[in-house]
Amino acid sequence: MSTSAFEQGKLAYRANLPMSACEYPQGSDFRTQWMAGWTHCQRTDEARGHAEPASDMMADVARRRMRASNVPRQS
Repeated sequence: MSTSAFEQGKLAYRANLPMSACEYPQGSDFRTQWMAGWTHCQRTDEARGHAEPASDMMADVARRRMRASNVPRQS
C-alpha cells in the first residue's frame, strides 16, 4: 500500500516534523502535494485551537531532559 504525498505531509505534521522535513525536490508535484497535506493539518489544528502543544506537555519534556542530564555517566 502506498501513501500519497498529500497523506505523507499530513502524517509528517502529526509527527511534529517541520515543513523542512519534506524530502521531495523543490518544484516537483510531489513536494507541492506534501506541503499541501502538511499545511492542511496545520490549518485544521489552528481552527480547532490546537496550534501549540499544551504547556504541560512541554513541562514534561523539560523534566525528562533535566532528569537525563542529572544521571551520572558511566565510563
